[in-house]
Amino acid sequence: MKFLKKKFSLPLFFTLIFICLSSQNCLHKNLDQYQFWTGYDHLQKSIKSTAKNEILFAALAGSLSDENESQLLKNSDGFPMVTLTGKKDQNQNWNLRWYEFDSKNYDYYANVTFTPKSWDEKEIYAVDRKIIHKLNGYQPRDFFKWLNEFVLLVNDHNAYQDLKSNSKNLQFLCSVMYCHTTETAEWQTLEFTLNETTKSKFPGFYQRTGSRLEKTKFNIMIWDKRNPSHRLKITNQGKTLIFHFPVNPSKDYFLSPQEIHFLGDIEIRSFGITLKIDNLEYRLKTLFEKNVDTLHGNFLRIGKKEINGNFFYVIPQGFVNFFIPGNMDEYFDEFFTLLIQGTQGKGGSQLHAKFEKTKQGQLNTITTYNEIKRKKFSLFGNDDSQKASNDFDFFASWEEAMLGDLK
Repeated sequence: MKFLKKKFSLPLFFTLIFICLSSQNCLHKNLDQYQFWTGYDHLQKSIKSTAKNEILFAALAGSLSDENESQLLKNSDGFPMVTLTGKKDQNQNWNLRWYEFDSKNYDYYANVTFTPKSWDEKEIYAVDRKIIHKLNGYQPRDFFKWLNEFVLLVNDHNAYQDLKSNSKNLQFLCSVMYCHTTETAEWQTLEFTLNETTKSKFPGFYQRTGSRLEKTKFNIMIWDKRNPSHRLKITNQGKTLIFHFPVNPSKDYFLSPQEIHFLGDIEIRSFGITLKIDNLEYRLKTLFEKNVDTLHGNFLRIGKKEINGNFFYVIPQGFVNFFIPGNMDEYFDEFFTLLIQGTQGKGGSQLHAKFEKTKQGQLNTITTYNEIKRKKFSLFGNDDSQKASNDFDFFASWEEAMLGDLK
């Protein structure tokens, strides 16, 4: 699904959350959605198989460090960039080509440009990323229709047990990790715990995602600004992800949100330090018109940030390009400035997406803008166990289970 490069990245957690939610988007058979997600599944596998190395794979997701610039081609302005275009045949197979600049007839197009910039004598990249694809059959509004129906179903014990019995998706999740449901006066909760079964079946995923969850504690509240009672919460306890859905939600729960807010408290303990982040807020605006769905997302603010402890100046075996910033507090101040405000007059990290139904099918355009440091530091480490590709087998198997529910 989403592949997250080895760096300290708060959007990692938001991405993980939406992976967990949207991957369960299969309450009914739906051939259109099956075709969309089949095309997406085959696309992800083709990208992985054609990428010559992890650097290309990461660059396509918008991640690069200065020591890897030479691995990318440069555009006419001399800036590092990566492009990927592709056509899909009738059997859903993709023919992908890297750096084919003149391609006009495509079903998939991606272009990522890393523009080196200076900010108070610090070296950063301004990252412009654009993806266009013609996968047909699924729009963001479909996710919210599913979320509405799923949360209503979770509040019906018998209906949810029937779903668990019939859903290949839930059967897969509960066969590779521990699943549990609880109820309080306020919340219906679903828990998914990475355990020894996960480790034996998907060791790379367990090592990477499990270790990150274990080092992290987060509490993220999500709500619709127009209807504040339309809310949910995601937390974790070690390797357990917990989804909190409201008890007795309204019938129109999240059916047509216009402005969704995410408010997160996150704590990371690693290498002898503790990073605490309070009230990091993200906003996602949605507009659902007759044939067009649009999304606009950006970070709004951070309430408080604390760094405590003493950094371990011991580089574990296998950490080759491990960057240790001289001043941790300053490093993370700069990180959040880039994330939220930006430094080049364009604002901080932002997302713009348009999913449009046309006479020919569907045209989907996703653009993002980020400012990132050219020298990277990761609280999760930079050894081989933290490569994003380690998650691939798990998500590929998960997608197959999801597709089984749709067809």
